[in-house]
Amino acid sequence: MNRLFHLRQTLPRNIEHASSYPDAEFVLLDYGSTDGLEDWVRSELSDHIKSGRLIFYRTDEPKHWIAAHAKNIAHKMASGDILFNIDSDILIPDGFCEYARDAFSLKPDMVMAFESADSYGNDGCAGIVATKREYFYSVNGYDEAIRLGWGYDDMNYQFRVRMKNNLYLFTPPKFCLCIPHSNEIRTENCQLKHIETTRDMSMSICNDVANRQDYVANKSIDWGSAKLTKNFNDTLQA
Repeated sequence: MNRLFHLRQTLPRNIEHASSYPDAEFVLLDYGSTDGLEDWVRSELSDHIKSGRLIFYRTDEPKHWIAAHAKNIAHKMASGDILFNIDSDILIPDGFCEYARDAFSLKPDMVMAFESADSYGNDGCAGIVATKREYFYSVNGYDEAIRLGWGYDDMNYQFRVRMKNNLYLFTPPKFCLCIPHSNEIRTENCQLKHIETTRDMSMSICNDVANRQDYVANKSIDWGSAKLTKNFNDTLQA
């Protein structure tokens, strides 16, 4: 939501850095942006859409940024056997896809999750989380109870996936980069903007999950659901 200024720097390069891996698919969700994201994708990335490398979805329904809901939609729209979340401010290196493929070949029963800080000390890489498709669905995806502020949806998700499926946690070396930016930017489109407050709320949800040992989220809602437009034309319901 309204991160075109990041995507201009990251998405074309990330697609290029995955060019050696033909099975990589990029799913970009425009979550109610008002900053011209759709027009930019149409004018700058149409070749990637035509090739099928990039699939672009847009929903006009959200009024605030809810990371868990947005990530659930994007993951449900993806077709791969391994589902990666990569936030708009993340740069992946050349060979990233091959590295991930080899890692999952060696340890298929794992969650791949990155440390928050990159090699320069910039926070934001914790949003890179990868699991096999079956494990994503085993816990009903990201917990949409985390909806009022920024952060900790990724930690909640990878913890629940690991515990539900008895998976190994793999933390790769720090080879991805995060564009540094302020907490004001992080929370700009959230309903609540005080990170410490929303962190405590999210941690309370995580602690409750751990105490109850109930790792399946979103039991009473139609999770990851929204009316979408695909590649500017087709309308569908996620």
